[in-house]
Amino acid sequence: MDSLSDLPEAEDWLSDLLDAEGFETLLAREELRRSRTGESLAVAVMDLDGLSAINARHGAATGTELLRSCAESLRLTLRAVDELARTGPDEFAALLHATDATGASAWSDRFEEALDATTREHPAAPVTCALGIADTSEAPTLMEVAVRARRRMEVVQTVRKLRRAREGG
Repeated sequence: MDSLSDLPEAEDWLSDLLDAEGFETLLAREELRRSRTGESLAVAVMDLDGLSAINARHGAATGTELLRSCAESLRLTLRAVDELARTGPDEFAALLHATDATGASAWSDRFEEALDATTREHPAAPVTCALGIADTSEAPTLMEVAVRARRRMEVVQTVRKLRRAREGG
Protein backbone atom coordinates (compact mmCIF):
# COMPACT_ATOMS: atom_id res chain seq x y z
CA MET A 1 0.00 0.00 0.00
CA ASP A 2 2.04 2.92 -1.25
CA SER A 3 -0.64 5.40 -2.25
CA LEU A 4 -3.66 6.98 -0.65
CA SER A 5 -5.92 5.15 -3.09
CA ASP A 6 -4.80 1.90 -1.43
CA LEU A 7 -5.97 3.06 2.00
CA PRO A 8 -9.44 2.15 3.27
CA GLU A 9 -9.92 5.25 5.43
CA ALA A 10 -12.67 7.83 5.18
CA GLU A 11 -12.42 11.14 3.42
CA ASP A 12 -13.64 14.49 4.66
CA TRP A 13 -16.78 15.47 2.74
CA LEU A 14 -15.88 19.17 2.57
CA SER A 15 -12.35 19.01 1.25
CA ASP A 16 -12.04 15.49 -0.25
CA LEU A 17 -9.14 14.87 2.12
CA LEU A 18 -8.40 12.17 4.64
CA ASP A 19 -10.18 12.74 7.93
CA ALA A 20 -8.60 12.54 11.41
CA GLU A 21 -9.04 8.78 11.66
CA GLY A 22 -7.61 8.31 8.18
CA PHE A 23 -4.60 10.45 9.08
CA GLU A 24 -3.93 8.33 12.19
CA THR A 25 -4.12 5.19 10.04
CA LEU A 26 -1.71 6.79 7.59
CA LEU A 27 0.74 7.66 10.39
CA ALA A 28 0.64 4.08 11.69
CA ARG A 29 1.32 2.69 8.21
CA GLU A 30 4.11 5.17 7.55
CA GLU A 31 5.67 4.37 10.93
CA LEU A 32 6.00 0.74 9.84
CA ARG A 33 7.53 1.82 6.52
CA ARG A 34 9.88 4.28 8.24
CA SER A 35 11.13 1.50 10.54
CA ARG A 36 12.38 -0.26 7.38
CA THR A 37 13.64 2.75 5.40
CA GLY A 38 14.79 5.22 8.06
CA GLU A 39 13.18 8.04 6.07
CA SER A 40 12.98 11.43 7.74
CA LEU A 41 9.39 12.64 7.98
CA ALA A 42 7.80 15.86 9.23
CA VAL A 43 4.28 16.53 10.39
CA ALA A 44 2.65 19.93 10.11
CA VAL A 45 -0.61 20.81 11.87
CA MET A 46 -2.52 23.92 10.77
CA ASP A 47 -5.58 25.60 12.26
CA LEU A 48 -7.45 28.28 10.31
CA ASP A 49 -7.44 31.35 12.55
CA GLY A 50 -10.74 32.84 13.67
CA LEU A 51 -13.12 30.61 11.72
CA SER A 52 -15.88 31.01 14.32
CA ALA A 53 -15.65 34.80 14.08
CA ILE A 54 -15.60 34.61 10.27
CA ASN A 55 -18.72 32.42 10.30
CA ALA A 56 -20.46 34.82 12.71
CA ARG A 57 -19.56 37.92 10.74
CA HIS A 58 -19.71 36.69 7.13
CA GLY A 59 -21.81 33.51 7.34
CA ALA A 60 -21.10 29.79 7.27
CA ALA A 61 -20.81 29.74 3.46
CA THR A 62 -17.86 32.12 3.74
CA GLY A 63 -16.24 29.87 6.35
CA THR A 64 -16.69 26.88 4.06
CA GLU A 65 -15.22 28.85 1.16
CA LEU A 66 -12.16 29.74 3.25
CA LEU A 67 -11.68 26.14 4.36
CA ARG A 68 -11.67 25.11 0.70
CA SER A 69 -9.21 27.92 -0.12
CA CYS A 70 -6.95 26.71 2.68
CA ALA A 71 -7.13 23.12 1.44
CA GLU A 72 -6.36 24.28 -2.11
CA SER A 73 -3.34 26.32 -0.92
CA LEU A 74 -2.10 23.24 0.92
CA ARG A 75 -2.53 21.06 -2.16
CA LEU A 76 -0.74 23.60 -4.37
CA THR A 77 2.30 23.81 -2.11
CA LEU A 78 2.73 20.17 -1.06
CA ARG A 79 4.51 17.67 -3.28
CA ALA A 80 2.63 14.74 -4.81
CA VAL A 81 4.34 12.37 -2.34
CA ASP A 82 3.16 14.33 0.71
CA GLU A 83 -0.12 13.46 2.44
CA LEU A 84 -2.84 15.86 3.56
CA ALA A 85 -5.84 15.49 5.88
CA ARG A 86 -8.58 17.60 7.40
CA THR A 87 -8.33 16.59 11.03
CA GLY A 88 -10.85 18.95 12.64
CA PRO A 89 -13.52 21.52 11.79
CA ASP A 90 -10.87 24.15 11.01
CA GLU A 91 -7.72 22.03 11.20
CA PHE A 92 -5.50 20.31 8.67
CA ALA A 93 -2.45 18.05 9.01
CA ALA A 94 0.24 17.15 6.51
CA LEU A 95 2.81 14.38 6.43
CA LEU A 96 5.89 15.54 4.54
CA HIS A 97 8.08 12.72 3.23
CA ALA A 98 11.89 12.91 3.17
CA THR A 99 11.63 16.20 5.05
CA ASP A 100 13.01 17.52 8.30
CA ALA A 101 11.79 20.53 10.29
CA THR A 102 13.96 22.91 8.26
CA GLY A 103 12.48 21.69 4.97
CA ALA A 104 8.99 21.77 6.48
CA SER A 105 9.54 25.38 7.58
CA ALA A 106 10.49 26.33 4.01
CA TRP A 107 7.28 24.63 2.82
CA SER A 108 5.23 26.49 5.46
CA ASP A 109 6.50 29.80 4.08
CA ARG A 110 5.32 28.79 0.59
CA PHE A 111 1.96 27.68 2.01
CA GLU A 112 1.41 30.96 3.88
CA GLU A 113 2.28 32.93 0.72
CA ALA A 114 -0.14 30.83 -1.35
CA LEU A 115 -2.92 31.23 1.24
CA ASP A 116 -2.38 34.98 1.29
CA ALA A 117 -2.40 35.18 -2.53
CA THR A 118 -5.55 33.05 -2.75
CA THR A 119 -7.50 34.99 -0.12
CA ARG A 120 -6.00 38.51 -0.26
CA GLU A 121 -9.08 40.04 -1.92
CA HIS A 122 -11.56 38.10 0.20
CA PRO A 123 -13.88 40.16 2.46
CA ALA A 124 -12.66 38.15 5.49
CA ALA A 125 -8.96 38.85 4.76
CA PRO A 126 -6.41 38.51 6.12
CA VAL A 127 -6.79 34.74 6.33
CA THR A 128 -4.08 33.05 8.38
CA CYS A 129 -3.31 29.71 9.98
CA ALA A 130 -1.59 28.82 13.21
CA LEU A 131 0.98 26.23 12.23
CA GLY A 132 3.12 23.74 14.16
CA ILE A 133 5.85 21.51 12.77
CA ALA A 134 7.87 18.59 14.16
CA ASP A 135 10.01 15.89 12.57
CA THR A 136 11.11 12.33 13.27
CA SER A 137 14.45 13.43 14.75
CA GLU A 138 12.48 14.83 17.73
CA ALA A 139 10.42 11.83 18.81
CA PRO A 140 10.56 8.05 18.51
CA THR A 141 7.22 7.61 16.69
CA LEU A 142 5.21 9.50 14.11
CA MET A 143 2.26 9.73 16.50
CA GLU A 144 4.51 11.52 18.99
CA VAL A 145 5.81 13.77 16.20
CA ALA A 146 2.20 14.67 15.37
CA VAL A 147 1.50 15.43 19.05
CA ARG A 148 4.53 17.76 19.16
CA ALA A 149 3.41 19.52 15.99
CA ARG A 150 -0.09 19.99 17.46
CA ARG A 151 1.33 21.39 20.70
CA ARG A 152 3.45 23.86 18.76
CA MET A 153 0.40 24.94 16.77
CA GLU A 154 -1.51 25.41 20.04
CA VAL A 155 1.32 27.59 21.39
CA VAL A 156 1.07 29.79 18.29
CA GLN A 157 -2.70 30.04 18.82
CA THR A 158 -2.26 30.99 22.48
CA VAL A 159 0.34 33.65 21.70
CA ARG A 160 -1.91 35.14 19.03
CA LYS A 161 -4.92 35.21 21.39
CA LEU A 162 -2.87 36.91 24.09
CA ARG A 163 -1.55 39.45 21.60
CA ARG A 164 -5.08 40.22 20.36
CA ALA A 165 -6.30 40.59 23.95
CA ARG A 166 -3.48 43.03 24.76
CA GLU A 167 -4.08 45.06 21.60
CA GLY A 168 -7.83 45.13 22.17
CA GLY A 169 -7.68 46.09 25.83
